[in-house]
Formats: sequence, structure tokens, C-alpha cells
Amino acid sequence: MKAGFIGLGRMGYALASNLLRNKVDVVVHDIHPDPVKSLVDKGATAGAGARAVAEAADVVFTMLPGPRQSREVLLGSDGVLANLTAGKLCIELSTVDTDTVDEIGRVAREKGIRFADAPVGRLATSADKGESLFMLGATDADFDACQSVLLKMGSTVLHCGGPGSGTRMKLINNLMVLCYCQLNSEALVLASSLGMDIRKTFDVLTGTTASNGQLKEKWPIKVLKGDLTPGFDIALGFKDLTLACQAAQSSGVSLPVGDLVRGMFRLARNAGYDGKDTSSLTEFWAAANGVAVPRC
Repeated sequence: MKAGFIGLGRMGYALASNLLRNKVDVVVHDIHPDPVKSLVDKGATAGAGARAVAEAADVVFTMLPGPRQSREVLLGSDGVLANLTAGKLCIELSTVDTDTVDEIGRVAREKGIRFADAPVGRLATSADKGESLFMLGATDADFDACQSVLLKMGSTVLHCGGPGSGTRMKLINNLMVLCYCQLNSEALVLASSLGMDIRKTFDVLTGTTASNGQLKEKWPIKVLKGDLTPGFDIALGFKDLTLACQAAQSSGVSLPVGDLVRGMFRLARNAGYDGKDTSSLTEFWAAANGVAVPRC
């Protein structure tokens, strides 16, 4: 089996590295040359664009910033689906909107290409260790093939239903994840303003039913130690909240908390927090309130 991987950002690079670590033959492409060169140094082959990757691979993964890029790479005339042989497998790992994933799935079916979507759960540091979770949307017939290759990049595959269901599950998941970012930040800024010891506050919050995975696993290794480098960029968090809110609107469902938190992310973006981790909302709100930034 030869795998193609397009999109080598923070998460994509880690996942492609795991394929190489597990002795998979991989051809890679990204618009930025540095991650391509780094993976070639690890044993990958460089592909000169989506077409070249599709022509060389048996299974193609895409991990791209959003719907526009996914449509260009997968649906364009020089894209993956136009150049992948019928019967081969395409797995979309990006977080996109439901219309985009459904359109990609439709085109793939018309061309006889097997298609699945498998957005990624857990942290970027989890991906580094090969411990990612995949929310898989695939036919029952394709489940085994998808699971076997996904487990070469991560540790857990949850079958959410047919193609498109992985994306829908990711939007639901990230709605909760990103709302926690705001709530965690408010709690820790309040603790700082009240003069509480942040370490002791953290121990209480992660030892009671207030605990959540973002606070317990991410905050100690990111904002609480002053590391704002993006595992999950504020701009991408805003994009994912937007996709969730749009999906809700299309379904006739109200998301009052999600809409509110999306506005909070917009404020952080306007304050220059693009390019920083979602946990940096804590620093943003501390600064906005004139409170010492929580650290421990």
C-alpha cells in the first residue's frame, strides 16, 4: 500500500510522520516546502501537487485548513478525485462543513472512488505520540480498510456512520471543546482576580465534576506555563465554531452558547490572537480585565 498525504500543518505533519514510523510508503504534498522536506528526510516521497499524489497513491489523506481548501484540492480539475483511480480510497481528515463533505462524497461515488471522512480528535501532542482518535464516517464495506490504515496514525477509530457522519460528529465535538476554552478561561481569570493560588485552583477544578479534558490535559502544557504556540489555532477554532453554528442554523436548531462563544473568539482574533493556541483565551481575558495572567 502506498499512502498519499496532502496538508502538512501541525496535525497533518504528525499524522504523516506516524505513517512513516509504521513503515508505510508515503507520498506527501503541502504548499509550504519545509514540512515536505522534513518528511522526505524521514523517508517520504515528495509529490508535485494533488494530482501527482493521487496518481501515485492507493489511499489519499487530506488534512487542510477548511472547506475552501478541501474543495480546491479534492474537487479541482488537477485535484485528488479527478486523478484517483476508481476503487481506490480517499479519506478526508479536515474539519469542513456538511455541504462540502457531502459534495466530495457525491463526486467520489460518481467516479467509483471509495470515500470516507475521519476528522481527528484529541490534542496535537496526542498526534505526536500516535494517540489520535478518528471520528470515522464510512460505509460498512470500507470500515475495515479505513480502520487498518487509520490505526497506523492513531490509537482509536470510532465508526460514526456512513460517509459524512465523521464531519458531523467533529462539529458536535468541537462545539463542546471550544466552549470549554471560554469557560476555563473565565474560571481561571476569576481565580487570579480573587488572589487564589492557580495551582491549587487547578487541582480542585480537575478533581471535581467541573473537570474537562481541555482544562485537565491542555491547559497545564499550554497557557498555564506560558506556551501559546498553536496546537489548535484561535483562527481555526473560530472557523470550527462557525461551521457548527452554520450546521445548527441549517437544521433549525438554536445554539445560544455556541453563538456567544463564537463572538468571544472573534474578540480574541480582533485583539491579535490569530496564530496562538485556543487556550490563549485565558491570557486574552486576563489582559482585557487587567488581571494577572494565570500561570502555574
